[in-house]
Amino acid sequence: MAERLVTAGGFDAGRVMPVILSQLYAPEDRIYEDAEFSLYHYPKMYFTRIEPYARFIYYRPRGKSKGRSDSGKYFGFGVIGQPFPDPHRSDHRFAPLIQGKRFPRLVDIRDFTGNFYETENAAPPPFRSAVRRLSETAYHRILSEAGVTAASIESMPSTEAISAFYLPSGPAAPPRDQFRRILEIPPGAGYVPHQTELNVYESAALQERARADHQCVLGLIAARTHELGGVCSYNNNVDLVADFGSERVLVEAKSLIDLRDAVDRMRYGIGQLADYGFRYRAELQNAMSLLAFGQPPDRQTQWIADVLQENRVGFAAASPEGLTPLNDAGRELPLFRG
Repeated sequence: MAERLVTAGGFDAGRVMPVILSQLYAPEDRIYEDAEFSLYHYPKMYFTRIEPYARFIYYRPRGKSKGRSDSGKYFGFGVIGQPFPDPHRSDHRFAPLIQGKRFPRLVDIRDFTGNFYETENAAPPPFRSAVRRLSETAYHRILSEAGVTAASIESMPSTEAISAFYLPSGPAAPPRDQFRRILEIPPGAGYVPHQTELNVYESAALQERARADHQCVLGLIAARTHELGGVCSYNNNVDLVADFGSERVLVEAKSLIDLRDAVDRMRYGIGQLADYGFRYRAELQNAMSLLAFGQPPDRQTQWIADVLQENRVGFAAASPEGLTPLNDAGRELPLFRG
């Protein structure tokens, strides 16, 4: 029987072969919609190489990343989640990086004998290939050289394990990001790298942004906002702000792939709205709140609308008919008054 690997997130990863993921640094260097330590975007040629719950090691290609301290080095590791389709490009997929962490120290591509870590001999790895399979011995040798212990792997938080509750933790001053005005919802996560490293909650939010139903419901809200003469903006944290001049709406969208997850999605969304409302109080100026699902909840969880109403949060969902408000707080928003 194959040896099994159970991560801190509680899922059974199995012993699928580890992989190297090449990751360029600057957004202008990239041709994919990546978000470092959160999302890996890749073409069809790598579909069979990226398996659910495979362990990965990040490699920074030299190329345009030349001059960085991590250029040409291995710089991080983690676990890949369940890949999902790119809603805009059928020949591409996204892989959520459900666990990830930078190495305590960078690792060169060669060991002290001059052999390459990946190939375990003098032959160089195929650097032109962005995704490369890695043997177990090479994987563990790189981790050992990086100063990674079994304890540091087991203690890594997982974006899959926090899907029910949003309980941000970290520095006293939460990370902030500039708002960017948009005409259309950006593909992927729309992430713009900055100096502050992603925490597990930010990473989970970015992974969700790339899903088809999340993109759809935000697209409907943006189209409605522009139809009514409003403007839209977003940043790395906030899904969308619909600005109608004298009124603003803070929007948090939630993908709902499985209807059984509706209650957890509501709880998570309420936490995000409260967090962002506090974090960006000056910019939002007492904005009204809207939680928008990728599809309506089923009859067993329709009471979600009442919970949100009690918390003065508008509720809406995408459906074949378009965007539909599902409680009075939603119907009172400027999005649905016109």
